[in-house]
Amino acid sequence: MRLHTTWSCVALLAAAAVHPQEPPAEVPPLEEVVVTGEFAGPGMWQVTRPGDASHVLWVIGDPPPLPKRMSWKSRSVESVLLRSQEVLLDASVTMKPDEEIGLFKGLSMIPAAMKARKNPDDGRLEDVLSPEVYARWLVQKKRFLGRDRGVEEWRPLFAADKLRKAAYKDLGLRESGMVWDAVEKLARKNKIRTTQPKVTLTIKSSEIKSKLREFQHESLPDAECLEISIDLTQALSNTEVEAARARAWATADLAALQALPPLPNAGLVCITAAMASQVAKDVIPTDIREQVYALWVAEAERALRSNETTFAIAPLAKLLQDDGYLARLRAKGYTVESPR
Repeated sequence: MRLHTTWSCVALLAAAAVHPQEPPAEVPPLEEVVVTGEFAGPGMWQVTRPGDASHVLWVIGDPPPLPKRMSWKSRSVESVLLRSQEVLLDASVTMKPDEEIGLFKGLSMIPAAMKARKNPDDGRLEDVLSPEVYARWLVQKKRFLGRDRGVEEWRPLFAADKLRKAAYKDLGLRESGMVWDAVEKLARKNKIRTTQPKVTLTIKSSEIKSKLREFQHESLPDAECLEISIDLTQALSNTEVEAARARAWATADLAALQALPPLPNAGLVCITAAMASQVAKDVIPTDIREQVYALWVAEAERALRSNETTFAIAPLAKLLQDDGYLARLRAKGYTVESPR
């Protein structure tokens, strides 16, 4: 789940304007995960209502990290898309202030955001991580971030985010959006309606700065967030396994995909850590995950009632979870057929 809280968005905005204290060290170029050629494309789940085969929801799983340079073209996917009346995207969470924040007021929040990303009481990563995890961090940091000393003062939550992004870039991977990029132009050209369900949270604009200041002094249980992110970057560095994962997805080989070692789920751990803060608890409902999942399922049901054909894109992980989208549709009595 992509969860953008106000303090993290502003903090990342501030981080984008900050240069590393030293230029990155010169390290040997990394081997990219490269999958050449054009593939047939992933398979799709078929969802129908009991006793009604005239209304179909086709669901395609947005894959795990894939090579940016990989191309795929699926006639079956295009065929389903072209006869669809609607494209249903994944549900997301957005946060907005209750009133518009002007440029100058937004800029005034950057110093507070920059401080919010740092550990309380001038702590360093060496102080908040176990010796074993810190030693592993130094290896991954050298590989993907060079000699960036400033990140040593950051909370594990923010250091993890920076490490993951650098690893994706250096390994030539993209985290998501592969399917939508392939079909977006076709959907727009044929004027197919696109729906993205959103859970919208509102925060008082007058409280944003004070919330950032509160967050500066809060400790978070986020050491595991960085630890799992290190596991992830190490796993992504195994180019042989990740190339096999890309091929399995691109050729709709679900059995091969599930047989591969699962990628560490850093996102879930990091979101949990962020939501442990009192600031997050004040503005984010505790059942936010349930709201997101329930909203997508409700939209899927609406689409099945309204359209003869609906084309849906959702993260593969959300589709395969025991309580994920497909499992919830099955529990409601819908027929779900796996990709062939």
